[in-house]
Amino acid sequence: MRVSTRVRILAGASLASLMLSGSIAYAQETIDEPSADETDQVLDSVVVTGFRDSLAEALDLKKQSTGVVDAIVAEDIAAFPDLNLAESLQRIPGIAIDRQAGEGRRITVRGLSGDFTRVRINGMDALSTGGGSDASGGTNRSRSFDFNTFASELFSQLVVRKSQSSSIEEGSLGAVVELQTARPLDYDDGWTFSASAQALYNDLVEETSPRLAGLASYKNDTGTFGALVSAAFQDRTIREEGFSSVRFDDQGTFRSVNGAGCIGADPMPAACEEVRNSYYARIPRYGRLTYDQERTGLTGALQFRPTDRTTITVEGLYSELDAQRDEEFLQVFVRSNTDNIAVTDYNVNSDGVLDYLQGDVLADTSNGIIPMRSEHRRDYYTTEFTQLTLEVEHDFSDTLRGSFFAGQSSSSFDNPVQATVFFDAANPVEGYSYDFRNDLNLPAISYGNTDVTDPSQFLFTQFRNRPQGSDNDFETVRADLYYDFSPTMTLSGGLSFKKYDFSTREIRIDGNVADLDGFTESPVVSGDLVGLVSGYGNGLDYGSNDTSWVSANWDAAIDLSGILDITGDIGSRPQDNRSVEEEDLGGYVQLDFETNLSGMNLRGDIGARYVETTTTASGYVPGSGGLALRTVENSYTDFLPALNLVLEASDQIQFRAGVAKVMARPSLGNLTPGGSLDTFSGEPYTFSIGNPELDPYRATAFDLSAEWYFAEESLLAVSFFYKDVESFFLTPASNEVAFSSLGLPASVASSTSPLGEDLANGLDPIVAVSQVANGGEASIQGLELVYQQPFFFLPGLLQNAGFVGNLTYVDSDEIRNFSEISHNMTLYYETDRFSARVSGAYRDEYQTRAPNSSGRTEGREERGVASTYNVDLSMSYALTDQLDLTFEGINLTDEFEHQTFDQLNLPTLYHHTGRNFLLGARYTF
Repeated sequence: MRVSTRVRILAGASLASLMLSGSIAYAQETIDEPSADETDQVLDSVVVTGFRDSLAEALDLKKQSTGVVDAIVAEDIAAFPDLNLAESLQRIPGIAIDRQAGEGRRITVRGLSGDFTRVRINGMDALSTGGGSDASGGTNRSRSFDFNTFASELFSQLVVRKSQSSSIEEGSLGAVVELQTARPLDYDDGWTFSASAQALYNDLVEETSPRLAGLASYKNDTGTFGALVSAAFQDRTIREEGFSSVRFDDQGTFRSVNGAGCIGADPMPAACEEVRNSYYARIPRYGRLTYDQERTGLTGALQFRPTDRTTITVEGLYSELDAQRDEEFLQVFVRSNTDNIAVTDYNVNSDGVLDYLQGDVLADTSNGIIPMRSEHRRDYYTTEFTQLTLEVEHDFSDTLRGSFFAGQSSSSFDNPVQATVFFDAANPVEGYSYDFRNDLNLPAISYGNTDVTDPSQFLFTQFRNRPQGSDNDFETVRADLYYDFSPTMTLSGGLSFKKYDFSTREIRIDGNVADLDGFTESPVVSGDLVGLVSGYGNGLDYGSNDTSWVSANWDAAIDLSGILDITGDIGSRPQDNRSVEEEDLGGYVQLDFETNLSGMNLRGDIGARYVETTTTASGYVPGSGGLALRTVENSYTDFLPALNLVLEASDQIQFRAGVAKVMARPSLGNLTPGGSLDTFSGEPYTFSIGNPELDPYRATAFDLSAEWYFAEESLLAVSFFYKDVESFFLTPASNEVAFSSLGLPASVASSTSPLGEDLANGLDPIVAVSQVANGGEASIQGLELVYQQPFFFLPGLLQNAGFVGNLTYVDSDEIRNFSEISHNMTLYYETDRFSARVSGAYRDEYQTRAPNSSGRTEGREERGVASTYNVDLSMSYALTDQLDLTFEGINLTDEFEHQTFDQLNLPTLYHHTGRNFLLGARYTF
């Protein structure tokens, strides 16, 4: 048999249908490649005309599937009120997303982060990465895919494979996400054109931005040739505002407390000791981040059918995200400056948190800087992605067919400017205070006698620039054969070669303005240097905090100081100048079958994949002569059997089961022969050394599900999953040594970091050195519930309504970065002309870093993210058969991004980005 089960309907969805209709299709299937004739036959037999019809077709696909695969056809991406692909994917059971700048960036599948998930575009592995604020993860140097770099309008289908078959290439513990662009031979004969335009308004920045998309496709009358091109463009301005603390700290000795001197006191006064042992905010501050983004995408495809047995497809994809981000903060650097603060009043609550502090901010005795600071950072960054693929499918006979695939993809992230300008107080700040007692997330902050809107109160003191980037390149070649022994048995096999290259770079430059040529001291802020943050606090329960403050005119400050002309070297950031090359050679054999078992139909697939991986990792390591580039090669092999079964107990009830050996290659940061030094953590500072000889994560995955199609177009399903990870990574207890014994140059610590200041003061601080290793065990398990039903049984207009929802539960003692509970629900209403839906997406709180395992803070100082619930709305009305009017509301409740610290859930970040409203039209002709 051909075990294709009519899945090419998904590829038949197009950008035109994306922009013209509103429908969702969740499906689970094993995808095989049918012949061109079969594809046409399927497309001719299925007509998806609306949301409810699409749901019905998805249930039919689900019933005929073998593996655990969820899909969204193109109509859904347009119909759901989503800004990008990540937010579309979160509608699928088991998927949760991380957000940045008010939109989804990365995904987690069944509790496993993007490092454990592969993404394929048009049939081949790809990785697109970008940048972000420090709180949002900064530059992506991992295997996690940044979905916000693409316009969703470019794609015709999203497929998420949660179970493994031998025919699917290895490399994932969590899932394989497949993105497919439109193909011309999936259209009707002749020309097809479509276009859409939307205006996006954000109520925080109070600006309107355009969002445009278009497609042109041609297919000749005989169906032997087709050509397609599509384009999408979005210009978006987003504002982000709120409070952040970076994190909380303790063990800092203040200059004095209530008049009693603390520095060098022996014995230390009781008040000094109490404040020293409390948790205080390191950098309590309010800030504004402004994003200006342009997202551009192009796709193209050519298809040929020289005979009825051969199809040749050439596809290209180009995407560019070009952005500028400005970050402006007003703050006191309590971190590493406690000795410059004279505390005059305070309160330590019952949890040991310094939730109220009042005092005077004084000049640093070593450099004279008064650490009450206005900070303005600007990033210019671009992610450019290109891909070109060739696929040839040929039927050698009625029973033997094959395919050949070759492709190349490249993602380049370049952040040539990440420059920060610092204005510090010109005079001591008397009466500074912060107060968390009335609101933990939005504290009251006062700068005492300093008028923060008066430029003469500030000096231009310091600067920083961190140019950086990363590149990810894939080359893939594979060949597959399929042989039908009988209508119910197909044997397939194939070989594949894949090469992956990763490299990253960063240089850090910082210093004091007074040390630059042409300066003898820090200049008073005046004239062109003056900028102003104004109108701050819209949508915040902000109290009497400042709504305006002096901020640097970034361009003028850069021009005056010449910061961007200062060069640096890799010695300033050796851990982020590294590379990894992987070559994977693999092969598989798989048998697809269908048989009868006690009057019930049993179908499935069984097979095995063998793969050999060779890695070459390079990084800088310290030595007596300074930094040296070290390159290490490693290789390993994996044998990965897999079995998937479906038992059809009746027309309404069926059961699925799957078991497979799976693997995911080590995190890129762990493979470097060099190390990563945290210069801001405080003593003991941490130095994490990579291990280029790591073997991959290896696990056994189990899946079991039951599905009940209890009524027309309706489903109630439950799925259980369990992954037994046999080679989870371990980080052994660290070894504490003096910094001087590491052989690292002092330049690895910026002069403005706590470690840099310690070294400048002649200290030799303690550093805790650790290295990751293989050998640990871990497990993750959970369940998914799915319910969907149109309300056709209700009277009158209510029969046009319906519901789609899912809930996921995940549990693990060893793995982090997942929410225990997540759910997505959509209530819809649809007629021939009018369509409306409200969608809600909930994600439980989750931990991003485990508590400390030893020392005085054992069991404390974990990091996490608070729960979120995002509500979106989508409406459309068909004025004619060609023209639709659309309206969307995104993040209607203005949900905050809330990052937390310690078991006390102290705020490290509490920001919001406002609501987004889109008004537009879709037209086809």
